[in-house]
Parts: sequence; structure tokens; C-alpha cells
Amino acid sequence: MKSPRRLRLVTQLLLGQTVLIGIAGLTLIGTAFLFAPSIFKRHMLEAGIDSKSAQTHMSEAFASAFSLSLAIAMLASFAVAGIIAWYLMRRISQPIESLAIAAENLSRGGNPLNVDLGGSTPEIDRLAGALTRMSGELSKIEEDQARMLRDLAHELRTPIATIGALIDGIEDGVVKGDAHSWNTIRDQLQRLVRLSRDVRDVSHSYDQSLSNQKISTDPKVIASLAMASWAPHFEKKGVSLGLEVSGAIPSIEADPMRIGQVLSNLLENALRHTPETGKVELIIEQVGGGVAFKVRDNGDGIATSQLPHIFDRLYRGDTARQSGDSGSGLGLTIARSIAESHSGTLVASSKGRGQGSTFTLTIPIANQQSN
Repeated sequence: MKSPRRLRLVTQLLLGQTVLIGIAGLTLIGTAFLFAPSIFKRHMLEAGIDSKSAQTHMSEAFASAFSLSLAIAMLASFAVAGIIAWYLMRRISQPIESLAIAAENLSRGGNPLNVDLGGSTPEIDRLAGALTRMSGELSKIEEDQARMLRDLAHELRTPIATIGALIDGIEDGVVKGDAHSWNTIRDQLQRLVRLSRDVRDVSHSYDQSLSNQKISTDPKVIASLAMASWAPHFEKKGVSLGLEVSGAIPSIEADPMRIGQVLSNLLENALRHTPETGKVELIIEQVGGGVAFKVRDNGDGIATSQLPHIFDRLYRGDTARQSGDSGSGLGLTIARSIAESHSGTLVASSKGRGQGSTFTLTIPIANQQSN
């Protein structure tokens, strides 16, 4: 069933204003004709005019003059009120129509909005500002998604091409199907698994649906478990891994699995960018109202210009930080999202290329977070 055609906002407002003016006019006319003749007659009697013929003549003259004046006044008031009403209605409806057109253009994939309705009402200005901000956010999301798809395609290409080349080589007899070849294939498959896991986690962090099961837990236990899982990798590469605990460390209200995931990401990142015979330290200390986990290495370091971007999705820095065993580019993004979901912070610092780096995860202590 076809929906009935609805009137435009300005038309509805003008019709409503016209009805109000009409009701007010009819009320005025009815009241005037109801009370004016009796009041006029009383004044004639008070003035000593008691002649019937004189009263009739003067009443007819009053009624004629009164009706004509009232009619002229009503027409003039309708005209003036109509012009003023039209101006006010247009002043209200025109900005709304402009916003509606802009929103429709945005929904069709148009350019980001920059709606300026200066001089309009404060409410409409707020609506325009909110729509402009939303437009900017949507544009940024679209750019991020496009960049993510491009980078994901690039990330997937390398392991897939490596696996395909090895399989083709083994089938053609060019490459031996020995332990080295199968280990390489296995490593590339693990890289694909890690990439798919990170994409899943970062999509959850994007819509803020990362699940957390927070309990009061000992930071030292979380750190020890993370280090134990990565100790063999450090030993295999020849990188020293140490734990330092500064003083008494209070409990934190956190999801041990999620915080362990953050520390694992930071340790993996440090191992990837620290050369053989290098050193990585995990330091735990109380800082103000929180517990700080610091992962410090003496590896590649980070250029000052790159520090503000290393937590961006799929951000890839200079080639010095892109080894053959490079990560998915999502680990640090996921780590920061987890930190923020615990009301904590994750920051990075470095004195520059070749001077190592420090990543500091800070989580509020249990009683601080509950307050």
C-alpha cells in the first residue's frame, strides 16, 4: 500500500500558524460582536440619548463602522502575521532541509560534510555540528577500512606466495621436501593463523566488544606466565630475558588472560626487534595509583616521528623495524585496546633508532579502579 504524500515541514508549520491565527481572529470577532453592542448602548443611555430613533441610527452606524474597521484590521493582521510567520518558518525549516540534503548525500557515499549554519538557532547549530563530526568519523572509518584491506592483502601475499613456491618446488623436485622446507611452510602457516587471530581481535576492539573477566590478581603471576611462554623463543634467538620487581606490588583488578596477552605481544615485539646477544627486561613497579609493566629492550629503537603512529592499525614503520619475521601490524593496536578496556594506558618511548625502546602498560590497582 502506497503511503500518503506528506507535506513539507515549512508547509505544515505555515498551516499550523494559519489555523492558530484563524482561531484567534474568530475568537476576537465573536467576543467583539458579543459584548461591543451592549457596551455601546449603555454608554448612549449614560449620555442621555434615550430617543429610540437616535439609538437605532447610532447603533447601525456603530455596527457598520465597527465591522468595516474589524475586517480591515483582520486582513492587515493576517497579512502581517503571515509574512512574519513565513519568514520565521523558513528560518527554521531551511537549515533542517540543508542538513537533510547533506545527510542524504553522505549516505550515498558523498564527500565529508562541513555544514556551517551560522546565525541559525543553537539547537540546529548543535545538530549541524554533530552531523559534521559524525561525517568526519565515518570518513575516517572508511579510510581506515580501505587501508586495512590494502595492508591485509599485502600481509597475506607473502606467506601464501612462500608456501605456494615451496610446494611447487617440492612437486617439481627443485626443492627438497626436508625438515627445513616443512618448517618454513609451518612457520608461514603459523603467520597466517596469527594474522587471522589478530584481525579477529582488532575487529572486536574496533566495536569495543573485547570481553574481559576481571578478578583481583597478582601482577607478578601474570608477568611470570608470560615470560615462561616466551623464554624458549628468547633462548633460541640468544636474547637475554629478565624480570625485575620493584618493591611490594599490589593486586590489580584485571582479566589475567587479557593482560597476559598484552605482555605476550610486547615481549614478542621486543624479541622481534632485538638482535642476538641483546637484552629484554620486564619491570614491574607501582606508579601512583597503578601498577606499571615496562618491557625494555636495547634493540632497533623507534624514530621520534614514528612514535605517535605505532599503535595505529597495520602501521608499518621504517625498514629497520620490518624484519623477515615481522608481525601482523595489529598486535600493538590490540594491546592498547585491552589496556584501555581496563581503564589503563599503554605508551611507548625511545631515544631513537638503534637505542632501544620501552613500552609501559599501566593498570589501576584494585581499590583505585573500583572507586
